[in-house]
Amino acid sequence: MKNLYKIFVSLFTLIFIAVLFESLNAFDDGITGLTRKNGITEGCSCHGLSPFPEVSVIIVCPSSVPANDTVNCQLRISGGPLVAGGCDIAVGTGSIILSSLDTALQRLMTSVNNYELTHRYPKFPFSDTVVFLFKYIAPNTPGVIDTIFANGNSVNHDTTPDNDKWNYAVNKLITITNSVGISNNNTIAKTYSLGQNYPNPFNPSTNIKYSIAKNSFVSLKVYDILGREVATLVNKSQPQGSYTVPFSISQLSNNQITSGVYFYRLIAEDVKGKENNFVEVKRMIVIK
Repeated sequence: MKNLYKIFVSLFTLIFIAVLFESLNAFDDGITGLTRKNGITEGCSCHGLSPFPEVSVIIVCPSSVPANDTVNCQLRISGGPLVAGGCDIAVGTGSIILSSLDTALQRLMTSVNNYELTHRYPKFPFSDTVVFLFKYIAPNTPGVIDTIFANGNSVNHDTTPDNDKWNYAVNKLITITNSVGISNNNTIAKTYSLGQNYPNPFNPSTNIKYSIAKNSFVSLKVYDILGREVATLVNKSQPQGSYTVPFSISQLSNNQITSGVYFYRLIAEDVKGKENNFVEVKRMIVIK
């Protein structure tokens, strides 16, 4: 009987260690399937079954996105012990993909044609906030409302789940619009030109006008003062004409948007060769 008891205790200990290891491993390697998508209410079994209101999890993403367009988004976690943080991000009908600016995330397939983003390793906070960067691709159906779901872990990173906390983000609703937000006034442009954005300085949005004299592949991008690309506004072929592109600071891919000087560059590629390309750069100022 004593031997049977020892065997039982040893087996129980091994099971406990395995479960504990699995819980820790789940955090270290990421989690999926635990957002509010599909009515899930158990957000993080390895850190307690109920969310903690002191943990703030916020999805930062434009509220409207043109069909098929790609925008930069953030998941911001604060509160709780927050020695480190992890996450699970899911989407309804659109797609979420990795950003080259964030190596802490991974994209995992949870079912056929369904992917979620989660941490590859615990991410440490900066200025009391853990920020994960990712990209959202809108579905190709204008007029619908898509949803991004997420949860976030705030942990003390002591190798046990004790006193770790988590919470859901408020679901982010995104209206899918009809166009890329570029208007063409159908005028016949005789020259290539890039206008000064208006208003300038601006916060939170401004408009950029340009004209192309021939059918061209157009690239319109925004750069910060160090020359780093922070937003792509246009990247496609367009017919001859004059265009107006709205630009909002919410489209910037920086971790933290700051006041200061930014640059926007227009390249219109002529089909006859690069020697015929039109390139022009102008400056704009963001104020906060």
